[in-house]
Amino acid sequence: MKVLLNSLFLIRRLLASTVDGLLIFAFTLAFLALFAFMAAHTFTALSVPDGIEAVKWYEGIALSMAPYLIITIPIVWLLYEVTLIKVWNGTTIGKLLLRIRTISAEGNITFWQSLFRTTLKILSMFMLLSIENLYALGSVLVFYMAFALFTVKNQLVYDLLASTTVRDRSRSNVG
Repeated sequence: MKVLLNSLFLIRRLLASTVDGLLIFAFTLAFLALFAFMAAHTFTALSVPDGIEAVKWYEGIALSMAPYLIITIPIVWLLYEVTLIKVWNGTTIGKLLLRIRTISAEGNITFWQSLFRTTLKILSMFMLLSIENLYALGSVLVFYMAFALFTVKNQLVYDLLASTTVRDRSRSNVG
């Protein structure tokens, strides 16, 4: 029964992270699109050359911004999560919607714990994304998620290293 409850809670955590990830991706994409649009209309070197369709030109600019998206997403993710977890007392928008929050072993999470936890979280996600073999990725993901099911406080690896955990907002701080 406890494993089932832990699994349901882990699903809530994954949904919260998905909401946050979609918000981060959308913001980053909009930011880069706005930046590309401003650059194309500000610098004459980037303006649409004669004889080329504007749509094709903007498509080329958008494709040239792809590497910046890969670089910008972790930065926006770090700023988003660290800031909101500290300012909103352990909550991001995704966590707010799913009524969970991140806490420290001592209670409220510190800025440095949040920074360390989020950095480890981003690094672990990029390491997972670097696995090319689908079977290996599936195996690693099962182990990665199962790890949280069998820890006392439902902690993922980055939570253990940062001395944090995620709890229901209705429960006490240290739970």
